[in-house]
Amino acid sequence: MSDTEHKENAVPQEEPHETADECKRERDEYLDGWKRAKADLINYKREESERISYAMKTGHERVMKDVIAVLDSMDLGLLSLADDNPAKKGMFLIKAQLEDSLKRHGLERIAVEAGETFDPLKHEAVGMMESAFPDGTVAEEVERGYSLYGKVVRPCRVRVSKGHS
Repeated sequence: MSDTEHKENAVPQEEPHETADECKRERDEYLDGWKRAKADLINYKREESERISYAMKTGHERVMKDVIAVLDSMDLGLLSLADDNPAKKGMFLIKAQLEDSLKRHGLERIAVEAGETFDPLKHEAVGMMESAFPDGTVAEEVERGYSLYGKVVRPCRVRVSKGHS
């Protein structure tokens, strides 16, 4: 083979600075891909942690609803006892202790005042009645409502005012 044939068949050599630039570009692409993958993993871990936390907080919602029924029964039992009955004080103390324990676990009573605006997100209307309060406001609370970590598990059952006649 002559020199001219050898030069024609040879693979053209890239300039060293072109190879270095190409390597840097590839390196930057791989680095960017790695950074995106790392950010995706961090976001996934955070979202999964939030999902697990939410599931743990609200996972015992059914149990809390059952305990709310017990609180209602305790209220009815306390109403049936005479004021001079010594057992009434003990029942009040037990109920307060139970409510404090439930509050530590995220269950809170939803406060409702007569005269406040009816809010369908936390109130359930069970009837209407004439009252001194404006039309469309809460006239009276019929049954207590509760929320678990801010989520309503049982709305306050209320009578809504029709206004006065």
